[in-house]
Amino acid sequence: MKNFFLLLLCALSLSIFAQNKSTVANIGAATEGMKFVEMPFQQLLDLAKKERKIIFIDAYTTWCGPCKMMAAKVFPEAKVGEVYNERFINAKFDMEKGEGPGLAQRYSVMAYPTYLFVDGNGDIVHKGIGYIPQEEFLALADAASGENSLGVLNKRYDDGDRSEEFLAEYSQVLTKVYEQKKANKVSGEYLDMKEDWSDPATMELLITNPGELGGKRMNYLTSNADKAMEVAGAGSFVMTMQQAIIGNYMKTNQTRTLPEVAEIADDYKQYGGSITQRLIDHYTMLRAEQVGDNEAYLPAAVKYYSTYGSDSAMELNAVAWNVFESSDNQEYLKQALNWAKQSVELEKGYANMDTLAWLYNKTGNKKMARKTAKEAIELAKAEGQDYSETATILDEK
Repeated sequence: MKNFFLLLLCALSLSIFAQNKSTVANIGAATEGMKFVEMPFQQLLDLAKKERKIIFIDAYTTWCGPCKMMAAKVFPEAKVGEVYNERFINAKFDMEKGEGPGLAQRYSVMAYPTYLFVDGNGDIVHKGIGYIPQEEFLALADAASGENSLGVLNKRYDDGDRSEEFLAEYSQVLTKVYEQKKANKVSGEYLDMKEDWSDPATMELLITNPGELGGKRMNYLTSNADKAMEVAGAGSFVMTMQQAIIGNYMKTNQTRTLPEVAEIADDYKQYGGSITQRLIDHYTMLRAEQVGDNEAYLPAAVKYYSTYGSDSAMELNAVAWNVFESSDNQEYLKQALNWAKQSVELEKGYANMDTLAWLYNKTGNKKMARKTAKEAIELAKAEGQDYSETATILDEK
């Protein structure tokens, strides 16, 4: 996904509001790869007990884009089917129909898709969230069967394990599966044991579990923003702060609309600490991009990245692509070309090489455009990506 800023809005909407629904076709069972059984949940539990297997549940909705991507790209893969069909009883439930709402409530399904691994007693064994590429999805199957599965960690906690190492690991797993309330509780227990929060591992835990705005954890992070950016990466920490501040504003004001910069500026001044101006500049760009105001977005993007830069290949690629799509101004395009080059230097892949090729093309360097496109295509082949649009650069005269 090249639209980096959409990730923030998705994260906010998951925690505050239900997503907009659109009418789409129901997700059908895969004809290859994973085999899904259709039966009532109680019968699934009975079958799991009989076969001594774990149940895998794809908890989806018909309007969920990542759900459809999983059904189209991951579930049909032969290797995925080989692993999941052997180890689990696979089932799908629409979270808005039939038994779905009850299962969503029972297992605290807050985002879609959610992958539930459940034993024959109905107890949760493990969880996964969102679109997951094939290799990571296979790793999820291993995790569900391992000693660090959510179910095993839950039992260790319930049995009284409160060692520092365990609490740190447990809180991170809870965060990954969107059990944020419990993650905050467990991470709080861990942090209470620590007098010094400055070590990298503790800083990472703070960044993934920052707590409430104005709270002890968030105040520590804003007071030590340079350290936090060093540990997590500047772009990642800025997004953590944006998610907290914008999310708090939206929740307080019961709105789904990004506010004007002037409307949220006081929140940044109250909570932004030493990076207040950076957050305001970032939000100015973010909001302009999301509302489609290119006249405001382009200069805001140039100002932000010229002033602060970025250590994220994904972020630089995303902003370079946004400028490519939205502007014919050669000065802006040359700036975007530099961002794309920086992205490639940080972490070369098909996505940013494709962006670089198109920017060379749009700035008139046809020779470099073709050379870069050829390299991008080779990377796409290695990554299993569709490169048909990139190939059109080679056809241009």
